[in-house]
Amino acid sequence: MTQPALSGDAEMYTRPVLAIYDPIALGIVCPVAWRCSRRVMLNHYDRNVRDRHLDLGPGSGYFLDRCAFPTPRPSIVVADLNELVLSTVAKRIARYSPETLVRDVLHPLDLGDRRFTSLAVQNVLHCLPGSMADKAVVFDHLLPYAEPGARIFGTTVIGDQRDQPPLTRWMMRSYNKAGSFQNLHDRVETLDAELGKRFSAYRVWMKGSMAFFEIDV
Repeated sequence: MTQPALSGDAEMYTRPVLAIYDPIALGIVCPVAWRCSRRVMLNHYDRNVRDRHLDLGPGSGYFLDRCAFPTPRPSIVVADLNELVLSTVAKRIARYSPETLVRDVLHPLDLGDRRFTSLAVQNVLHCLPGSMADKAVVFDHLLPYAEPGARIFGTTVIGDQRDQPPLTRWMMRSYNKAGSFQNLHDRVETLDAELGKRFSAYRVWMKGSMAFFEIDV
């Protein structure tokens, strides 16, 4: 399969960025600007992760490294556009012997006969271009690889939200101007509507500027 070119946020994950991602992005920006700590996100991950897991856009691998898998030997597939991200995450969770795949979440994932009991899209949607309807195609691409009874879950930063504190508003616009985020028009109501078009059993809620979602397949 031809490897897709890096675009948007994917190309920003360089070695220096990955080196500071945990302490800066997760340790400072999330609790201060988005008003949601990485501990809250990790608890969400712990509640939903299962034994055969697919992770799209894993970032630094923080959640895969820190989460509580329900088995000591989970089967993990990690997919991302950026090969440096994949190699960094693979090294970080080498104890699990993960499989890594170069994939673009906005296109069919081409995963063959693999099937998963949990599928994570953690902090990915706010990086993708287009409207929430455009971004929601990710769920269409995940569904063929979800076992009956599987859980699809994740978080995303919501850009279009009433009563944002000044710091949140400034950081949101700065991240969008830099190209790290593409979420100024993302609303939790549109995320809810897109999930409602596809699934009958799901939950969406907010913590600060972070939207959390859980989907029962």
